[in-house]
Parts: sequence; C-alpha cells; structure tokens
Amino acid sequence: MRQVLFVFTILLCGALCAAADVSNMAAAAEQAYSAKQWTQASELYGELSKTEPTNALWWLRLGDSYRHSANYDGARQALAKAEQLGYQPLVVKMTLAATEAAAGKSDQALALVEQLADAGFPAYRTVDEEDAFASLKPSPRFMAARQKMVLAAEPCKHPETNPEYRQFDYWVGDWDVYNKFGAVSGHNRVRLILGDCVVEENWASKLGGEGKSFSKYNPHSRRWEQYWVDDQGDTTFFHGQLEGTNLVFHSETTDADGTSMVRRLTFFRLGPDKVRQFSEMSTDGGKIWKPEYDLTYIRHIATAKNFL
Repeated sequence: MRQVLFVFTILLCGALCAAADVSNMAAAAEQAYSAKQWTQASELYGELSKTEPTNALWWLRLGDSYRHSANYDGARQALAKAEQLGYQPLVVKMTLAATEAAAGKSDQALALVEQLADAGFPAYRTVDEEDAFASLKPSPRFMAARQKMVLAAEPCKHPETNPEYRQFDYWVGDWDVYNKFGAVSGHNRVRLILGDCVVEENWASKLGGEGKSFSKYNPHSRRWEQYWVDDQGDTTFFHGQLEGTNLVFHSETTDADGTSMVRRLTFFRLGPDKVRQFSEMSTDGGKIWKPEYDLTYIRHIATAKNFL
C-alpha cells in the first residue's frame, strides 16, 4: 500500500511540476510577445505548441511571431493549425493577410482583406495600425474593403449609407418640457450614445420622478424600438416607424387588474428647437383613443418666444 501511495505521489508531483513549467513558459512567451521580441517568442510558442498541440492560441501566436521574424512559411503552417483548431477565424485570416502582405504577395493579401470586409470584419483600426498593410493602401481594392470595415464598425455614423439611424436626431438636445397648459413639467436631456446608434433619454420631472429610455433603429426588423424604465418600477417597450417627419411608437401593456391596453406615442417635429410628444391610450384595440399626456419640448437654449 505504501508503495502504491509513493508511486501516486511521484506521479502527482510530476504532473504538478509539468503544469507549473507550462504556466511559466506561457508567461515568458506572453512577455516576449508583448515586448515584440519575436525570435524569443517564436521559440517559446514553438515549445508550447508541442507541449499542448490542441491549444489554438499557441499556434496563432506562433504564426504571428514567425510573421514578424520573416518566417512566412512557418507562419502559414502555424496559422493553418490555429484555423483547424477553431480559433477565431477572422483574427486568423487577418494575421494571414498580414503575413502575405509582408511576404510581398499583394494579390493574396488583398483577396484575404476583401474576404474579411465581406464577412463584416469591423476592426478597421487594427488594419490601419498594421504596418504590413502599408504597401496595400494605394490599392483601390484595399481602400474599398477598408470602407466596408468602417461601415461594419460604425454603421450609425454614416447617414449617406444608413440614413435610418438618423431619423430621430431631431429629439437630441437639452430640453425644457411644458404641459398643454404651458406649465413646466420637467427637463429632458436626450443624447446619442454607443457610436450614435442609441438615442438615450434622461427625464427629470418637476415633481421629482425620473426615467430613461433607449431608442434605436433595428435594421433586422426595420423598425424603431424604444425601451422605457423609471424610478417607479415601470417598464414599457415600444416599436414604431417614421411617418412623414414624425416618429410614431406603439406598445401593448396589461394593467394590474388585467386590462389590456395599447398606447400610441407620437413625436412631432415642429422645428429645429421644438418637439411635441403626444401619448394616447386605447382599451378597445385602437378603436377609440384617449389622450394620456401632451408635452411640448423647447430647446433649452431657445428663447421663450419659440413656445408662444
């Protein structure tokens, strides 16, 4: 029994020591890679890929280190292994494109860059920062592919291509909000966030309540969607479309007593400094509508005469 325990202990110590060796080697490889010490990184990742041949990251790093060391055949083989093991395919393809560009194989590199762009690869900044692509930048093919990457990364910032995202911009601003009798109801700060894709509302009522909404054009459903939340625990999901210059939202909710209700929320564009927000409710499926509230927004920097 003691002999069995002794053998088990020896094996366990060996496994732990081997694991520690791999961990130390991985740390050294990461340090060399980050410091751009490509020869040392190649050697370390080469050893790691032998020790753990199914670790796709080691193969990717090995391929990239080989690329920077001008060992292009070695880079191709290592990257092929990373791809075979299922590492992030677009990252592997970008590294391979950089390898072909550095090796002077412009046609192969351009074809790979175009494949990345067609696949919706959004990392155009990474492509811009990669020195290996400098020789490709004069190519119209490269610039066209890069522009596709820009659109994939920033779809909402290009109204010439995606004008739908800008349909609700007239609500963006710092607003004083009045009820239908002309009394101040509160203040609303509406801004663009997340790459100009989301219209964020920050409502503060004069009575002390607060709420937020997030509105976004959904290119898949081809409609606007808004999610409202407030400090009273209410949530409402709206969906709508642009009708003329007005954005019209609808929602379906159920009251605490089980009554089904639909709401129609319309934002009227009345000018550069004036917006009307009109909410209506119906309990009969939209046959009869009753006003819920009627608010007028005056841009905070605008003069009072714009409201009169």
